[in-house]
Amino acid sequence: MEKDKLYIDNNNRAITVELPEYGEIRLIIQGGKVVRTETLSSQKVQDK
Repeated sequence: MEKDKLYIDNNNRAITVELPEYGEIRLIIQGGKVVRTETLSSQKVQDK
């Protein structure tokens, strides 16, 4: 299965970030532009 993606477009370039199944994405913004992305992946704890 293909992962979902987040597309960020600005005047200079387009950024593609793959979204984790569980986790979070942080966008670091400076001067109104994305300067860095951080992806934190988690795993779901299985129920017993």
